[in-house]
Amino acid sequence: MMLAKLNKFMSRENGAVSADWVVLTAAVAGFCIAFIVELRSDATSLSFLTQRYLEAQDPQAAAGGMIQD
Repeated sequence: MMLAKLNKFMSRENGAVSADWVVLTAAVAGFCIAFIVELRSDATSLSFLTQRYLEAQDPQAAAGGMIQD
């Protein structure tokens, strides 16, 4: 009797499906977080380089020397 109940318990797959979804959801969330972190660092680097480039420009020379103070 006890062996039959144990076999029945071991053959059920109801909990296995929810465990699969938990693992899958955790993996997707982890990939999303990693992607956002990587994207943020690239965007920060690009904005820093753009800022340095713009600060190095001379607006007086770009306007052909026509700007008067």
